[in-house]
Order: sequence, then structure tokens, then C-alpha cells
Amino acid sequence: MRSKLLLAIAVTVIVIGLIAVVINTNTEVQLQQLDVRTKQNEINTLDELNKTYEIKLKDAEGDADQIKQLEQEQQELKQENERLQQELAAKRARQAEQARNVAYAAKPVTVTGDKQSWLEASGIPADQWWAVDQIVSRESGWNPNAVNPTSGACGLGQQLPCGKWAGAWNDPVAALKAQYGYVVARYGGYAQAVAFWEQNHWY
Repeated sequence: MRSKLLLAIAVTVIVIGLIAVVINTNTEVQLQQLDVRTKQNEINTLDELNKTYEIKLKDAEGDADQIKQLEQEQQELKQENERLQQELAAKRARQAEQARNVAYAAKPVTVTGDKQSWLEASGIPADQWWAVDQIVSRESGWNPNAVNPTSGACGLGQQLPCGKWAGAWNDPVAALKAQYGYVVARYGGYAQAVAFWEQNHWY
């Protein structure tokens, strides 16, 4: 009895540890995403500032000293932009690594069935299946185990960060149910989500 109790305690500790790893990694992924967006905003600001220098250079035509000063400042701006681009690339690589870690840390399930059976079990109205197919085919090719090598998005609907939806990330039925809730809440339905995807190539 004592050995069984110790075994049960050990299993519980391991499970709690795995859950903690997933939660902590998910939080880190979200922080990485915020960091990437912040760095991208800095680059966008520099790009806009560079446009103002182009205007200033035109206005300074004939004033050699002012042109020299503006060109020097613009060169410094270019160097800063290059530095930020390098930082952004490194942060995106780190973001993708963390997102992939979530997918690999979360315990996947053994997938059975096919697209038809997954849709039937998802509870999504049949008249919307065409739109579901439009999005899922483009996002994952109906591969429940798909993990984007760049962003770390995973599963049928390519959830990002991986593991943010309920259920095992590669459970196709759980993924469809979660995607349905997300699509309805954000777009009002799959048809609207497809229209958004057509314009932006993400949803």
C-alpha cells in the first residue's frame, strides 16, 4: 500500500511539473511576441523618420553644409535601423524556439479518424464546413501534428502561441472546437474569417 501511495505521489508531481513547464513556456512565448512587436514598432518609426530626411534633403538643395549634416544623420539612422533589424531577427528566432518548445512540452495525443469524422465530432454546423476547410487547408493542410518551423504555431488551426486553446494541441476535434469559438468571437463566423484570411493571409 505504501509503495502504491508513493508511486501515485510521484506521478502527480511529474504531471504538475509538466503542466508548470507548459504554462511557464507559454508565458515566455507571449513575452517574446510582445518584444518582437515592440522592436518592429521601433523599426517602423525609424522608417517614417527616414522619409522625413528625404524631404529635408530636397528642401536643402543648394545648401552644402546642411545637406552634409542631413546625410550624416541619415547614415546614422540607417545604421540604427540595421542594428534593430538584427535584433528583430534574433528575437523572432527566439520566439519561434519558445513556441516550438510549448508544442513539444505539451503531451500530444494519438490522432485517429479523418477530416470528415473530426468535423462531425466538432459540433460546427455542416453549412460552415466549406469555410472551415478553406482556413484549415491553408493553415495546416489538415495535419493535426503540424508545427510552423518559424512561428511555432501548431495544430489544425495553427494556434499561436501553441497550447493556448483547450485540449491537447494536436487533438483535431479539440482544435476545431476551440477554433470555432475563436472565429465566432473574433469575426462572427467562418465566412467572415475566410474573407479576412483572403486579404491578410492569417486570421
